[in-house]
Amino acid sequence: MALFSCYVDVERFLGEPVKELLHFLICLRKKEKLIVITKIAEFFQHVDHVSQFYDFKRRKKEEFLNSLPLSRVEKLILWKLLKNFFLKHSENSSGKPIPQDDLIALRKGRLFEELVYHLGPVEKKKVDLLCLHCQPMVNRKRLSIKCRKRELSGKNIDVAFWGKDYVEGYECKGNVEFFLRLGLKEGDKARKVKEKVWYLNQLAVTLKAYFRDVRIFLASFAPDIDLDWCREISTCWVKECGEEKLHFELTTVKELLRQFS
Repeated sequence: MALFSCYVDVERFLGEPVKELLHFLICLRKKEKLIVITKIAEFFQHVDHVSQFYDFKRRKKEEFLNSLPLSRVEKLILWKLLKNFFLKHSENSSGKPIPQDDLIALRKGRLFEELVYHLGPVEKKKVDLLCLHCQPMVNRKRLSIKCRKRELSGKNIDVAFWGKDYVEGYECKGNVEFFLRLGLKEGDKARKVKEKVWYLNQLAVTLKAYFRDVRIFLASFAPDIDLDWCREISTCWVKECGEEKLHFELTTVKELLRQFS
């Protein structure tokens, strides 16, 4: 029987605003946790920039907080954490400040990865091990994933869970529909989007040759997206690798939370 494992090249830095908000959310009671994460995902989908955060604070803060099944103290703590998430500055490894709007997008992606990691797999009974930022390996060798003859090197998946003859992997994006629409443009960024779609599909195909049960997800923290369009454009792109259908699944945080519950 084949053995799945992960190679982790570089651990990603998890800044304090992400870490503190994550800890608050995962420590909530189960019922409140699912509702609050859903509300935050809806909030995050429409607030991408500092200016939008200030506008939301002025017009919708009280409505948002009143919709949460939390105590007054918990709501005050959560709002302070959200304020830090959007407004607290950070620097890159060279000490150069990161543009705040870019930092917000980065933090959203990190938070979603960590939530998926902590909430756990869809198939809980089948999973024994888990890993963040996983370059998949089979029998202790990193997999070579190709689109026809072109090797898709240097890529990984954000979260992996696995057990006996089972692999479940997640690529987490703040907004999958926005991510895929970038692939319709020109340039290096568009090429990388398509390559990620090719990678996920060919990874699923490759793993299914070794394991009986494989589920690979492209998951969106933004809950209200056009999943049908996302599947249609992804299916169109994977045909460039000789595949007639998608072998990975597209989903949103709302669907994942229903399954995690």
